[in-house]
Amino acid sequence: MPWTIADVPKHTSKAKTSAEKKRWVSIANSVLKDCQSKGEKDCDGKAIRIANSKFSEDPKKSKMQEIPNGALRLVQTGEDCFAFAENIGEEKQLKMTVYSGGVIKDHWYWSNLVIDLDGMKFSRSKYPVLENHNTNAKIGFTGKPIVNGSIVLDPKKTKFVNTEESRKFQETSSEGFPYQASMYAVPSSVERIEEGKSAEVNGFTFKGPGSIWRKSEFQEASVCVFGWDKQTESSVFSKKEKTEIEFEEIGGGGDEEFDYDEESLNALNEKEVSEVTIENIEQLTKEYPELVKGIQESIKKELEASFSKERDQFKKEIVDKDKLLGDQNDRILKLEKQDIIRTENELTAIADSIWSGKLANSDIPERLYDKVRSMVSYGKFVKDGILDKDTFMKAIDDEVNDWINKGVVSKVMGTGFSLKTETDSGKTQEEKVQEEKDNELAEGLLALAGQKKKDQT
Repeated sequence: MPWTIADVPKHTSKAKTSAEKKRWVSIANSVLKDCQSKGEKDCDGKAIRIANSKFSEDPKKSKMQEIPNGALRLVQTGEDCFAFAENIGEEKQLKMTVYSGGVIKDHWYWSNLVIDLDGMKFSRSKYPVLENHNTNAKIGFTGKPIVNGSIVLDPKKTKFVNTEESRKFQETSSEGFPYQASMYAVPSSVERIEEGKSAEVNGFTFKGPGSIWRKSEFQEASVCVFGWDKQTESSVFSKKEKTEIEFEEIGGGGDEEFDYDEESLNALNEKEVSEVTIENIEQLTKEYPELVKGIQESIKKELEASFSKERDQFKKEIVDKDKLLGDQNDRILKLEKQDIIRTENELTAIADSIWSGKLANSDIPERLYDKVRSMVSYGKFVKDGILDKDTFMKAIDDEVNDWINKGVVSKVMGTGFSLKTETDSGKTQEEKVQEEKDNELAEGLLALAGQKKKDQT
């Protein structure tokens, strides 16, 4: 059989890019034809083994590779990695575990990933602490993290900075908002572990498939609301925008290598590649109609399966995102409600305190306090949740003086008081009736006082 690109994943996971898969197909088909022309046995197996061997050799030197930005920002989901501000005396300290030392599962680029703590390098004395790896959203800075089975920021070496993002993080995390911790690091040596293979790292046995960063350098830590998969529009989490870095890629081993003459192989490639490329698909269709039909059906099935899997995953991500956003919105609305109630209670308490002090120092009878209070509402003097105390107190002084100037006072001997007359035509019937009763009472008391004085003379 001549192999196609669709067959490559069945035989090796190391040929990842389109160019690598084409090279694998070229090698396998060339070896197959050469083997068959010599009448050898098991030509299929030999072709596969030799093609695989070309992708199992460990590089002797590091090389520059383009890596998506998001592949360098690592968020370990779950409760192992977290970030919050904690009150310690009069100050707040940052509690943050950026990596637990375990497996970062199902990473979209590295598969299952473990970072070898023994190989992580910390070359600077200070590191930034950001929000979502955004250099414009500074939370604080820290010294060399504590590495003891995990990577933890040392709270004694961590300081908050005076920025809006930092203040907001301290406030919301203190109220219980669930922040995740994320780490930005750059690998210099990556070991690929094939399925069925294993390796020792961080005190446990890591089973493939997956990757181990054997050597890497810490860059910064971030507090995040969501992980990378929720930040597809952010360039630092992007799967499309790439960064060129230099690192050594170590193969996982396990493929048997064969010594095959490279010069002869290249000559065969040049001769035979054209026989399996799309340029000669018409010729292949004429010579091997059933083979081409089978290849087409195989490719169609794989594409349909891949599309179906991606579609289901996309739907699941949308449902998970909607649920998470709904939960977060409910929590935020609850926090906003609590804040509004607390602010309103504080304003009411301040206004009551001011009124009580002003009335207690006035000559207005205590029984009229509530009526006098109703003339000046503190709500008219509140803007953006702040009470303008000076203007409010002046309005109270003016109102109290108006009542006193119109004769509503209490005396030690108890005879001199009158009622303030309102000109507000918008009074209710009950208020008018009460006012008439108050005036009748006042007039009666004044008449009684006059009669008593007359009798004494």
